[in-house]
Amino acid sequence: MNELVAPSDLSQPTISKHLKVLEHAGLVSRGRAAQFRPVRLEAALLAGAAQWLGDYRRFWTESLDRLDTYVKELKRKEGRRVSKRKQR
Repeated sequence: MNELVAPSDLSQPTISKHLKVLEHAGLVSRGRAAQFRPVRLEAALLAGAAQWLGDYRRFWTESLDRLDTYVKELKRKEGRRVSKRKQR
């Protein structure tokens, strides 16, 4: 636990709570070696989580790109309307 706390600004209880959540989700496992309680990442399950997050990243990136295109089109149309009004 101390090795996880040292490089971060998080407290030991905060890291412990996060590890419990990750352990409950099956993303890490805890062992016991004398007084040490090593924590091991479960790489296969993390790969599944990364895949799931990647799918959502693609979804949101594509959605935001479409929204950006739509907003630019609206601005372009609004610009033409303003130009026509000025010509009158």
